[in-house]
Amino acid sequence: MESGQVSALMRFLQDTRSAPGSMQCLLLCVLLVGMHSLALGAFIFFFTELFYQVFFGVRIENFFFVRQSGLFLFCIGLFYLAPLADLKRSRNHVVAMIATKIMAVLFLVFNSWLVARPEMVILAAGIDGTMAILLIFFSRAAGLFLAKSSKTTQNGDTYQAD
Repeated sequence: MESGQVSALMRFLQDTRSAPGSMQCLLLCVLLVGMHSLALGAFIFFFTELFYQVFFGVRIENFFFVRQSGLFLFCIGLFYLAPLADLKRSRNHVVAMIATKIMAVLFLVFNSWLVARPEMVILAAGIDGTMAILLIFFSRAAGLFLAKSSKTTQNGDTYQAD
């Protein structure tokens, strides 16, 4: 890594250690959600046949769309990691993360019958749903989702409700 990247990583780790516990939990959750998408996307892209054989028990005939979905999932993982640069200012980004996870659950549940092993798709929906719930829980605990009131004000990097 270059010195600029190392210093940015060190600054991120320092900020994480000094953050309140609820913010640390949210940071860890965002990190794990992003890493999950990066890893799964890379696995689908580079090991397409193995992925289909293990999870669906079938041989794949058209690699293009499966590899494309792996690349898309990898890119989404990068999107999920972006709020780590400044989580306090990334409220809308976290909302988008939660929305994409909920959309993934709906898509997987309603389209699970299209694959050879629907139970694997339902399992994936359960995992995505769990990630959405954890993101909501930790976001609320960290104060990203304060109840809107006429007295909610933004004070620098944080929101404050009276």
